Amino acid sequence: MKNFNKFSAILLLSFLSLSCSSDSDGGGGSGPATGGFIKAKVAGANFQSDDMTTVGTYNSGAMVLQGTTLDGKSVTIQLYALDGSLETGTYNMNATNENDAYTGSLNYATVNLDTFTTQSYNSLNCENATGTLEVTFIDATKIEGTFSFVGKEVKMDETCDGATKNVTNGSFRLEL
Repeated sequence: MKNFNKFSAILLLSFLSLSCSSDSDGGGGSGPATGGFIKAKVAGANFQSDDMTTVGTYNSGAMVLQGTTLDGKSVTIQLYALDGSLETGTYNMNATNENDAYTGSLNYATVNLDTFTTQSYNSLNCENATGTLEVTFIDATKIEGTFSFVGKEVKMDETCDGATKNVTNGSFRLEL
């Protein structure tokens, strides 16, 4: 039994060391080869959810996708094509969107796991927030794209006098 435990520990350490990567560019890029994900740089720090922590749906032109990390951070993408048909292209995701064909928002949130308080930074609710989402691929099996935004913190009293977060080099995949 001792030999089995030692062998198991060595095998586990071998897998862990082989799974490490020297890629440290963080956001952007294509992400994992399969499965859903959201990947970005948030205020210069890497954010990445994987297939197990990414949930979403697409139905009749409405796409909602959320990626979460184990340390309480999340990125949410919402895009609604009002005619019921989402297409490849670039979408303005902020409050000054004057296009009647779609609406959407990008959001970054952190949850303090000790106090369960939340800070949320949104591209839609405040004047100085901006965001762009590009759907680069869509078919019956998946939707892929890129995004970036400056999210404005929305306070509990719904004022927009909070901080901002820059989210850059974003990419996503929603498996249908």
